[in-house]
Amino acid sequence: MAVTKSGLGQVIDANMVEGTAYLGSFVWQSQSLGIWSRLRGENLLDTGAHFYETYKTSDGKFVAVGAIEPQFYEQLLKGLCLDPSKLSPQMSVSDWPEMKKTFANIFSKKTQAEWCQIFAEKDACVTPVLDIDEVSEHQHNKERGSFVTNDQGEVTPRPAPRLSRTPANPSFSRDPFVGEHTELVLSEFGFKKEEIAQLKSSGVIECCPPKSNL
Repeated sequence: MAVTKSGLGQVIDANMVEGTAYLGSFVWQSQSLGIWSRLRGENLLDTGAHFYETYKTSDGKFVAVGAIEPQFYEQLLKGLCLDPSKLSPQMSVSDWPEMKKTFANIFSKKTQAEWCQIFAEKDACVTPVLDIDEVSEHQHNKERGSFVTNDQGEVTPRPAPRLSRTPANPSFSRDPFVGEHTELVLSEFGFKKEEIAQLKSSGVIECCPPKSNL
């Protein structure tokens, strides 16, 4: 928009450090709001709160809890069979460490699968922490078709977001090797075989055609 109004170009100064800092704007603002004003590990969103933490289950796996809103926290307590009238208020920061011990003890009594079953019909923001090879086999992801398997048996995420009228069609072919199509692309742009050979011999390009499986 600036160039269309002024007719002048400009240098765009973009770097990872400042980009990352800008992404963390919420954390900086949270300090003045009291959300992120305590020491590391004692705040609302950095595992300080008992209702925003991961807990180990009896089978050595983990579940993630993120029940910040009161309605979700209410369902969380129901799933854990805890009486809210006998507990300190959710946002009583001084009681968070003791509540974390209570939650950890309860979650350690059942397997991850058992907790998933308990919270399956509860809107409590409790989910299993999956290993990478479990993600594509999770029932939700299977029903959604969130992952696809290519012709080499490699599992990859399906393109997202999905468009209702013009959805993207995922490729079921393997990813190309580095340099696999170099000669083809250069030929399409009008380079002659001799020119391509010269570029290759001088190290300007890399050519790596796939080897035959025969």
